[in-house]
Amino acid sequence: MRVFAVFSAVAMLSACVANTVPAQNATLVQKSTWRTENFREPGVNTGLLIINRDTGMRGSACIPLILLNGEQVAPINVGQRLELHLTAGRHSLRAFPNRNCAANATEISVEIGEAQTTTYRLGFANRDMIFTPTAS
Repeated sequence: MRVFAVFSAVAMLSACVANTVPAQNATLVQKSTWRTENFREPGVNTGLLIINRDTGMRGSACIPLILLNGEQVAPINVGQRLELHLTAGRHSLRAFPNRNCAANATEISVEIGEAQTTTYRLGFANRDMIFTPTAS
């Protein structure tokens, strides 16, 4: 019985320190949580930016706010997907932690092509939020 208890404790604790994993079948961020009316619909000379929030224990208390070119867009929870329609060109993408989160914010520059889809994962490694480009 003691071996089972030790094994269970190790298994649970390892989930807390492991990096996050890609979300399978991420659900869309509800439009009611958006803080802007921008980026919701495709337009002339636009492309699609998809941000998939990873799953796993790491960072699960964090609900980072996504900012685009300094404008607040929406919070994104574990296993959610945010779809933004952006004009073609270079944009600043930032994830800022909420009060429940001790993680560091992250910011990257993304290049959006006209009529193209660009996808990133938002995950956690150590105390850092990270954006990682993905193939889909």
